[in-house]
Amino acid sequence: MELNATEVANLLNLPEREVRELARAGKLPHLDVQDRLLFNRQAILEWALGRGHPLAFAVEEIEPAGLPPLAELFAPDRFHFDVPGRTFGEVLRAALNVFQLPPEADKDLIYDLLISREKLMTTALGDGLAVPHLRVPVVVNVARPTLGIFFTREPIDMGALDGKPVHTLFLLLSLTPRQHLELLARLAFLFRKPEFVKLLRERAKPEAIIEWIERAAPKGKSSK
Repeated sequence: MELNATEVANLLNLPEREVRELARAGKLPHLDVQDRLLFNRQAILEWALGRGHPLAFAVEEIEPAGLPPLAELFAPDRFHFDVPGRTFGEVLRAALNVFQLPPEADKDLIYDLLISREKLMTTALGDGLAVPHLRVPVVVNVARPTLGIFFTREPIDMGALDGKPVHTLFLLLSLTPRQHLELLARLAFLFRKPEFVKLLRERAKPEAIIEWIERAAPKGKSSK
């Protein structure tokens, strides 16, 4: 998707004059087409994420009252089996098509952000697991964080350090940085458990996975 200087200025929360100056100085990725500056949205997102530059989405960030229990995040309707695709991009697109988000959520924006994040550093954690997530939380008009568990139709290469292809993706969308880190920590606790990884690898039923989580997950503050 191509953007003009005004749209980039709104996205980066910068004056349009500064956007043009950065582009002409070669500091912002762009195309010069017949003296018109054009910007690729994904390239701009990568530029911003790589520099820790805040992004403006014209929505207010909501501080959640608290985090839901792990078992609630892993509700049965959050599991999706036989997700097609031979690359991360293909699997991600198929996953977002079934991911439970509000109707007004910009799935193309979420897709671009996740692809950009993946280019910076793989989110594959080893043992066939990956957690695509955003460094910059995106509010999609939901009161609580959203988690989707996607079992791929075939393993995909995501450049994991252990060299193993990914068979299960956990797609995590959080509302605030604090909440984001807390949720990643909770997921990391589960990923260290061989029994949990085995359940995922064997494509266990959601009820069996949730039952295991309810037995194994720490309660209360210790979940941090």
